[in-house]
Amino acid sequence: MPNERADNHERLSRRGVRCTTCCAALAVALAIAAIVASAGAQTPAPATPTTRVLRPGEKFTLHDQLRIGLKAVTKADLEFIDRVVLRVNEGVLPRKLVNAVFLWARNRYKTRPSQSRLRPIVYFQPALEAQAKKLGVTI
Repeated sequence: MPNERADNHERLSRRGVRCTTCCAALAVALAIAAIVASAGAQTPAPATPTTRVLRPGEKFTLHDQLRIGLKAVTKADLEFIDRVVLRVNEGVLPRKLVNAVFLWARNRYKTRPSQSRLRPIVYFQPALEAQAKKLGVTI
C-alpha cells in the first residue's frame, strides 16, 4: 500500500508539472497576442511602395510609377525621372508619350534573355529622349 501511494503521488506531481507548464505557455501566448493587438492599434507604419495597398480607383503618381516600374536605383536615374515629371507637370511633355515609352521599355526588358537583361530604365531613357527630341523638348 505505501508503494501504491507513492506511485499515485508521483503521477499527480507529473500532471501538476504538465498543467503548470501548459498554463504558463498559455499565459505567454496571451501576453504576446495582447502586445501584438495593442501594437496594431497604434499609428500605422508609413506606406512604402512595397507595403502600400491600392484601393479601387487609386493610382500611383507618375514619379512612383516611373521609379518603381523602371527599377530606378541610381542617383542619375532618379534625377532623370524628376526631370521627366517636371516636364510633364509643365505641360511640355505629353503624359501619353511617357506612358507609351514606359510600357515599351518594360516590355523590352521582359523579352530580353536573362543573361543580357538590363533594368527597364536603361531602355526608357534613350527612347524617351529620342521621342522628346522629335517634339523639340529637351529633358
